[in-house]
Amino acid sequence: MNDFRVSRTFVDPEDNLQPMGILPSIAYWAIPAAILYVSHYILIPIFIERTGQPYLVGYLIAWVSTMLFFFIAALAAYRIEGNPLQLNIFAERYRLKRMNRQDWIWTLGVFGFVIISYFGLAFTSGWLAEWSFLAPHPVFPPEFGPEGATARAPGTFMGMTITGLGWVAVVYLFGWLFNIFGEELWFRGYILPRQEIAFGKHAWVANGLMFTLNHIWQPWNLLLILPGALVGAFVAQMRKNTWVLIISHGLANAILLVLIILNAFGLVL
Repeated sequence: MNDFRVSRTFVDPEDNLQPMGILPSIAYWAIPAAILYVSHYILIPIFIERTGQPYLVGYLIAWVSTMLFFFIAALAAYRIEGNPLQLNIFAERYRLKRMNRQDWIWTLGVFGFVIISYFGLAFTSGWLAEWSFLAPHPVFPPEFGPEGATARAPGTFMGMTITGLGWVAVVYLFGWLFNIFGEELWFRGYILPRQEIAFGKHAWVANGLMFTLNHIWQPWNLLLILPGALVGAFVAQMRKNTWVLIISHGLANAILLVLIILNAFGLVL
């Protein structure tokens, strides 16, 4: 009886990646950025006008939907490349590697830098908002604009009282998850490795700019987003581990998430 042995050789999914140069990068930025812009500047105002619902309701619908789009797009892109439905291959392609001690140090460093740069450059939002084409849409609540959290009344979120409204916290939690995993899998997991083939050691610059300009729907915040986006892309390229950005991004955005949860379930802050 013959002894047949099947050897399975692991193939790195990055070996067959196509480079993403300037024009493809612009395309992969422009399409989702346009969807975000249209959702917030056109669809939400129309929704509010026709339904009379508070801004927060329209915002949650648009935000969660667009973040879900990022998440689905990242998963679809993996399959379009011809990759198999195997978790280990997916993790390798999107650089979802086991975190080591250095990764955790860099994660906390990125998180700290993002918080410091974001709040340290908050004054630039007021500068940019003085230009009409960079100012928030008139329907946006004050706390969503340059005034930020200082314009928020206790127990409210985006002009709506949320105390006792647990559904707001639940919906926002799903939005937070899709936001973090969708954006990071898309920009750092899917796009960055392809940009590295095209731009080499400078790929983080293109990636950081893409991530920043993805927030063109809040143009008054571009200058305070840029430093953290560039540093995050640099570290993601250096460590070759998308978890570093998923965790640091998640921690930064979790500050507002926790505040919303506490407010929604009765603790007025």
